[in-house]
Amino acid sequence: MRQMLQRWGHLALAISLGLGSAAQAQTAAEQQTYQQRMRLLFERLDRNNDQRLQRQEVQGQPYLERHFERLDSRQRGYLGPDDLTPAQATRGERAKRFFEQADRNGDGGIDRREAEAFSWLQRHFGQADRNGDGRVDRQELQSLGDQRRRQLSAPAKP
Repeated sequence: MRQMLQRWGHLALAISLGLGSAAQAQTAAEQQTYQQRMRLLFERLDRNNDQRLQRQEVQGQPYLERHFERLDSRQRGYLGPDDLTPAQATRGERAKRFFEQADRNGDGGIDRREAEAFSWLQRHFGQADRNGDGRVDRQELQSLGDQRRRQLSAPAKP
């Protein structure tokens, strides 16, 4: 189960970044299987069967604990089944939203401190910061996203 949530966490980040999201890379059958797994996870965690995941119901689920507020985009104080479904926003919208969220001080760049909140970006910060100025701007983030998409879509080597 922990692996499934970790995968979901990585998927959510990829969707936020617009980097090779599963919705674009998966077949319809794979998408359906994924949605079914998320539905089953929700049902398992929804201990009182009220179709709401309260904060206490996600305890022990690191990704959901860490991202509860972000997933509860309507600020209701609980997560509904739809909150565990990836948004169908366009890649550009997701990338813009992610950049605005990560650029906390609104200076047009993501510094290392701001990147700490996003483990994927933190791990790839040096690669993203192509000009070495200690900040990742929109264009650099887009370039990294394009590179990652190409890597993810390339056929596996035998």
